[in-house]
Amino acid sequence: MRNITIACVVIFSAWLAGSDPVHAAEDIILRMTVTPEEAWVGQKVVLQVDVLAKDAWAQLRKVADVEVDGAYLLHLESQGTRLNESINGDSYTGQRYNFMLFAQRDGKITVPRVPVDVEIKTWGADGGTRIERMTLPLVEFVARTPPGAEGTRGLISTSNLTASQNWEPETESPMVGDAIKRRITLRAEDVSGMAFSPTLHSKIDDIGIYPGEPTVEDKFARGDLSGTRVEIVTYVFERAGHFEIPAVKLTWWNIGKEELQQIVLPGLTLQVSGGPVDESAVSRQAEQQQDKRLLWLSLLATLLVVAALLVFGGRVAAGWKAWRKARHETEAVYFRRIRRSAQSGDPNAVLRDTMRWLDRINDDSQPARLDLFLQKYGDSGAQESIPDESQSGIGAFFSHLTAARGRWRHARRDGEHGRDLLPNLSG
Repeated sequence: MRNITIACVVIFSAWLAGSDPVHAAEDIILRMTVTPEEAWVGQKVVLQVDVLAKDAWAQLRKVADVEVDGAYLLHLESQGTRLNESINGDSYTGQRYNFMLFAQRDGKITVPRVPVDVEIKTWGADGGTRIERMTLPLVEFVARTPPGAEGTRGLISTSNLTASQNWEPETESPMVGDAIKRRITLRAEDVSGMAFSPTLHSKIDDIGIYPGEPTVEDKFARGDLSGTRVEIVTYVFERAGHFEIPAVKLTWWNIGKEELQQIVLPGLTLQVSGGPVDESAVSRQAEQQQDKRLLWLSLLATLLVVAALLVFGGRVAAGWKAWRKARHETEAVYFRRIRRSAQSGDPNAVLRDTMRWLDRINDDSQPARLDLFLQKYGDSGAQESIPDESQSGIGAFFSHLTAARGRWRHARRDGEHGRDLLPNLSG
């Protein structure tokens, strides 16, 4: 978004600075108006820039790069509007450009001076095209923080803002390994969808949180702007128990009423129960207890190793290295690596660690295959959930894989072992 902002700011500044009727060539007029001249932080400021040529047609062709400190700028329309004016009896023709500028802090906002090339086209037998280099003057306006809004993150100032949400699926009793999606939709008048700050989601123990890529849309109708931002976050439940997903609070400034308002999107209270996937949750708890026991054993072993080194030297050191290697090669360690990759949101890392885990548990002479593993132990939709280059499906895939692992471990405890454990992973 910053790149887009800078690019727009560049165009705006060049045009914007031309507000002064001062001109580099006598027959060229650069003009700008700012509405309003005093604005609230987060409110849209319209910058109208006109470029006109006497007995010819003018447009802005090239501008220099520039940044506006404390604000960002977006183009309001894709193209300029043609202008025809009579000034002191002479005919002038050119273009009008509109931009919107959003202050991110209070105080004086300054657009620095910037050079711009103006293209002039004339008609008739001697007609042609020429370029005039002009310098747009420094332009300023004032932004104020609404009372009570000090320190508000990503404040939006508008005449109307709405927010809604829905949950998919709508349930209050999911099972371990299930995923719930929360869709949040924000809409505001005279605000670009890009002006909304991303919603913050607090960490919740034993719940994986996976934000998706937001969707932003702006609509223009006869100069009016409305912006929409849609966010989707996926929650994956990693153990049984009582959970509360917190509410989302949005604070905004109502320009018409001149008051600070708040919208609260309620959270969700859930009782997560066990199920086929709950086997994996029990297994993880057992693994955690085993890890604690192994930690104490490691400390004791360390003391024994130190003592043994004094007596047996190199032979004990070699045995210690072999023991530590085996400690880090357990099935549980390999699966935890998949969980960490899923939380990082990297689909390539998820698939890489998944295949390493399958190779670890595969006793067949042929390489393991993820599709066959999910076919045997996965539930409905497991194979279709394998992630591609996007991040949107990682949470669902990890949920299916956790369920499949639980069934695999259950089958293993029921007596499958050795070569019969994964008979179909290699095809």
